Amino acid sequence: MSQHSQLVGGSTVDRLLNCSASYQYILSLPPQPESVSAFAEEGSFGHAVMDIIANKRMKSPDIRMADEAHALLGVHVYDREVTEKHLDELIYPAIEALEALEGIYGGGFKVVAVEAKVRFPGVPAFGTADLILQSKTHILLADYKFGVGVVTALYVDETGERTNPQLMFYLAAARNTKPALFKKRQPVIAIIQPRAEVPLTHAQVQEDEILWFIQDVELAVDKALGHNPQPHRGDHCKYCPAKPICPAWVGPIRELAKLAPLAARTAAVTRAPTQYAQHLAMAKTLSEDLLAFAKEVDVQLKAYLEDGGYVPGYTLQAKKKLRQWADEDDVNSELDRLGFKHHEIWASKLVTFAAADKTAKRLGVKIPDHLRVVPPTDETVVVRTDEAIAPIERPLLVEQLAASAAKLSRKGQVA
Repeated sequence: MSQHSQLVGGSTVDRLLNCSASYQYILSLPPQPESVSAFAEEGSFGHAVMDIIANKRMKSPDIRMADEAHALLGVHVYDREVTEKHLDELIYPAIEALEALEGIYGGGFKVVAVEAKVRFPGVPAFGTADLILQSKTHILLADYKFGVGVVTALYVDETGERTNPQLMFYLAAARNTKPALFKKRQPVIAIIQPRAEVPLTHAQVQEDEILWFIQDVELAVDKALGHNPQPHRGDHCKYCPAKPICPAWVGPIRELAKLAPLAARTAAVTRAPTQYAQHLAMAKTLSEDLLAFAKEVDVQLKAYLEDGGYVPGYTLQAKKKLRQWADEDDVNSELDRLGFKHHEIWASKLVTFAAADKTAKRLGVKIPDHLRVVPPTDETVVVRTDEAIAPIERPLLVEQLAASAAKLSRKGQVA
């Protein structure tokens, strides 16, 4: 269990469930480089800090987690020193969410596993459960997400309401690996995401849901290993590296190429879906697909060149970096010697909303609403109908002309 399965795992199970062909397409790609972003590094750091605290709690159940977090201030964990900012923005909110979760399900929990390696039943796959807690009545499986993207324990897609497939994978694997923990206890999955607007989401999972999920995964694996599985495009494709060779993605790009150039609007603008409106909708959808496709092509091209490959017309060069100041004290001293005034060297500005909210929470105060305002605007942006928060319906041009004509007519009568 030293390496994650290429076939299926917690982070890829949703993709395999929705597209059994993805496994074979990814296998046909050259070895993928391991890219580690700053966000991923910060997430690993947050996990490492929470693991230290959870392991201490497992040995000494009566400790106060916030005190243990504060004791790590200035300590080097993972790849950096723990700062007040880390505690305020990541660790304290994660602890508060975890304590709230335990309270919702009756309290009395103890930590029974931290970073638990768990094996999924029926297929050669395993995962790592961040944290498992147990009480007399419940078993909690919690997963930390320290990024800014929204992840929830329950979500709604084109198939209806679903439990998070990554957590379902870990739950089924934990139940298979540690069955005694689950005996006569209600399973609960939870996402703890300190930077999200809703830092805690959770859901109870019934026994039959776990069994159905296991069956779905086994069926998906059978299809993935079978002959000529069919690709399916959707939200699950977001992190799939096989988009440049996937027919479900290449096909729409061909459709885009076949589209006639946008013609002038020959028909009047109406509320009905005209041919021109349908044309715009299709072109917009395909252009969005093209952006995702192009991004993945760039990733694959760079990976191939970095592996020593040759791509006609393209090569690598050092990435340009913006210049930055050297040591601040040296810069301040030298600019001061050159005649710079203090305000010409240093600039100050108000902190961000997020930083102010963290401070207010720590102080136990509320920032007055009137201090933060949304400027009025006449500008508009195009979004998908199902994503619109406050849709705007403009009057038709003919309606505007009619209203203007009526207004002019009234003015003429007054005159």
